[in-house]
Amino acid sequence: MAAGFVHGVLNSDNINVTGESFDYGPWRFAPSWAPGFTAAYFDQSGLYSFGRQPEAIYWDVMQLASSLRLISEEEPLIEAMEVFPETFQREVAIAMLWRLGVVPRGPEFDRPLIGAIEAALVETDTPIDRFFFDGFGGTLPESYGEAFAALRAQLAGYEPRKPGDHAYWSDPAPCAMLIDEVEAIWAAIAQGDDWAPLTAKVVAIRRMGEALR
Repeated sequence: MAAGFVHGVLNSDNINVTGESFDYGPWRFAPSWAPGFTAAYFDQSGLYSFGRQPEAIYWDVMQLASSLRLISEEEPLIEAMEVFPETFQREVAIAMLWRLGVVPRGPEFDRPLIGAIEAALVETDTPIDRFFFDGFGGTLPESYGEAFAALRAQLAGYEPRKPGDHAYWSDPAPCAMLIDEVEAIWAAIAQGDDWAPLTAKVVAIRRMGEALR
């Protein structure tokens, strides 16, 4: 979720018992924070949309718990399921704040901040990658207008988790992996056996990783 990644078909067939997803067919990175964004061309109802992915995983875990009733009492399974929503909220906040380059302050501060981020991104249709790039370290440029005013005030209480002095942060645009670029990279390979765009993209992604870690 913090990466804006949309699996496409996040059903119980494509999740293993350790919680890892696989079989990435019609995947996408969402251009903006649009809960209804879908990746699969056949997902007309939005069953596996960006915003419903936590719900899909919760359902998958419920199916695992249901199967374990054959060898376990129900009460421990119910107790385990009940911690899912709180655990998800905590972990997604940590992941998003890591990407934003600030140190978490705890659920009472972090959850309202995440809510403010999501609300502002939805209202303005700001590209996800652009927002995290521009706001790294917790300081939003003045070009982010009134819709981000409340968010800017909340961010004022957060400390950067590392200096933003890597050359990557001076680039004109963030490194992204939206589908148009993916298809262009593949077209170069498929049509001309040209692997240079893929090689260059791998270098760019590794450089972004150095700036983030």
